Amino acid sequence: MQKLEHRQMVIDTLIQSLGDTSPEIRAKAAESLGKLEVGEGTSELVKLLSDPNQKVRLSAIQALGQIGSKAAIPSLVNGLADPEPEVRTITVDALGNIGSEQVMTYLLQALHDSEPAVRAIAAHALGQLGSEAAIPALIESLSEPDDAVRLSVIEAIGKLGTQ
Repeated sequence: MQKLEHRQMVIDTLIQSLGDTSPEIRAKAAESLGKLEVGEGTSELVKLLSDPNQKVRLSAIQALGQIGSKAAIPSLVNGLADPEPEVRTITVDALGNIGSEQVMTYLLQALHDSEPAVRAIAAHALGQLGSEAAIPALIESLSEPDDAVRLSVIEAIGKLGTQ
């Protein structure tokens, strides 16, 4: 029982630290919550998606993806329109980690992002999602000029073909 109490103390402390004045503390608290993969603190993590510090936003996005909260999807999709490619890449990865059919439309849109890394992660995530409905869009992406993206597309198609 004491182990559970300590775990809850850790979770509560991390949630409280999400409101710290230091961006480094907020980012590390978000990262740590994500590693714990607990749903507690999801609403506080969602609030960090609008934090002025990019590192904090990235940590919150990653944490929400690790937690796998479907409730966070509507807030996470805003990251797909971020001008920073790194934010879009981490957002696509997080949506893929959530692994819900609800995210497939967003992942398909991400196949057309201007940044190759975003397209590659989107292809990988679609393969992980396991929906055969993604196969036509993935096949279309084989005309992609970037080798890394085509590699991710081929891996995704292969994964979907074995399911």
